[in-house]
Amino acid sequence: MPLVVIVGPPGSGKTTIGRALAAALDAPFRDVDADIAAAAGKPIPDIFVDEGEEHFRALEREAVRRAVAEHDGVLALGGGAVLAESTRKLLADVTVVHLRVDLAEAVKRTEIDKGRPLLQVNPRATLRRLMDERLPLYREVETFAIDTTGRDVDDLTAEIQARLAVRTALVSTVEVRDAETPYPVLIGRGTTDRLPDFLGKAARVAVLHTASTAALAERVGSLCPEGVDATLMELPDAEDGKTVAVAEQVWEALGAEGFTRTDLVVGVGGGAVTDLAGFVAACWLRGVAVVHVPTSLLGAVDAAVGGKTGVNTAAGKNLVGAFHPPRAVLVDLDHFTTLPERDLAAGLAEVVKAGFIADPVILDLVEADPAAALDARNPVVAELVERAIAVKAEVVGSDLKEGGLRAILNYGHTFAHAIEKLEHYRWRHGDAVAVGMVYAAHLGAITGRVDLVDRTEQVLESLGLPTTYEAGRWDDILKVMKIDKKNVGATQRFVLLDALAAPVVVDDVTAEQQREAYERLTA
Repeated sequence: MPLVVIVGPPGSGKTTIGRALAAALDAPFRDVDADIAAAAGKPIPDIFVDEGEEHFRALEREAVRRAVAEHDGVLALGGGAVLAESTRKLLADVTVVHLRVDLAEAVKRTEIDKGRPLLQVNPRATLRRLMDERLPLYREVETFAIDTTGRDVDDLTAEIQARLAVRTALVSTVEVRDAETPYPVLIGRGTTDRLPDFLGKAARVAVLHTASTAALAERVGSLCPEGVDATLMELPDAEDGKTVAVAEQVWEALGAEGFTRTDLVVGVGGGAVTDLAGFVAACWLRGVAVVHVPTSLLGAVDAAVGGKTGVNTAAGKNLVGAFHPPRAVLVDLDHFTTLPERDLAAGLAEVVKAGFIADPVILDLVEADPAAALDARNPVVAELVERAIAVKAEVVGSDLKEGGLRAILNYGHTFAHAIEKLEHYRWRHGDAVAVGMVYAAHLGAITGRVDLVDRTEQVLESLGLPTTYEAGRWDDILKVMKIDKKNVGATQRFVLLDALAAPVVVDDVTAEQQREAYERLTA
């Protein structure tokens, strides 16, 4: 089976680029048109003249069949090879690069080559017709497309190599079963380039982003193939973007662009963008598909996975929202290498939480080398991310709508959300969760469960995360905690640990015990 197959219209550069790519990959090159000419003992134009196009197509089908079966390098097909259904079926399991070119440049290139039998009369009109007729077939077989217009061979070869490297790189996939159709979370380097695999039937893509992720959003938009329109929509930064007013502005834009139920929303950014993008998609036309491209560690392991979407209101954080699982989540580890260490640490708070509630190996990895956990280029980060996402996937797959088990993911969050509201969301979410986990550990010890206070403080402090909160604010904190989403009526509920990796939701924590845990936290 070929390493890669090159297809495209006449003049797109299949043979030239195919040869250059083969040389760059140190792989053999094969051209099906050359095979046909050799087998027939005459040039292709002579086959057309002597036996006609139908005979040529029969020779072509057989030559493609043999080449796909025998060749293990770069294989270039003739422009019309994709006309055969049998050929398109052969290409279903092969990496196919579709070379595109605009009409004007294709005409210039084919005028130089006079050996093209289908372009002898009125080449421009004929080429336009051929390109229009065959474009849907090229799209049907393509793995990805590259526009060759106005670009040199070396540049194109380098881009194709990079795209191929992404597809063959080590990528972990965690499957999340919290929807009727399970969806993948792809974890690796360069996974952003896999977006075209998840476009479905979309004719329009809305890329939601903030100013800080504008450049990446541009690249995400450029990944959409010809015929798919990408619209970039910039949101206010961080929690300022998570409001009903912002969502309404996006809906108005979707309406203006004519977004239908088969179109797609893509969230490019941290947890706030992911939450807003999911909420917008959940509500537009009562639900359109969304793909998340998280750019922060926190967004990757928390907001992007699990289908929970939401916006903030004056009453509290995420109290308005919907459950809307994404079509896919593309966790590109390359995005994390530019994060400030404080932001990376904040994301690790959610990772550590997963260690306490389900996977203690996470804690072992962090404790063994905290510096490695804070280095996005270190392989340990990839393992930590995958383990944390696997924990969340397992939980949400059993409880999509937070009926019971899913509440354990809120370990440390009751106190954390109170901090965030009181601090007007100026705290990083991960910082608040870190303090919230220490509070939960104190509650666990006070209520006679496992005492993990020291270990909780030590692992969080090793990452530079906060473990205390200011004194004198108990009444305010209690007021906010009483409207936590886990509560049932007037009954407060907390997620505590009976033992390491043994979470339990309890409703018998007294007011005195809650206050005592707070006082220990501020000591």
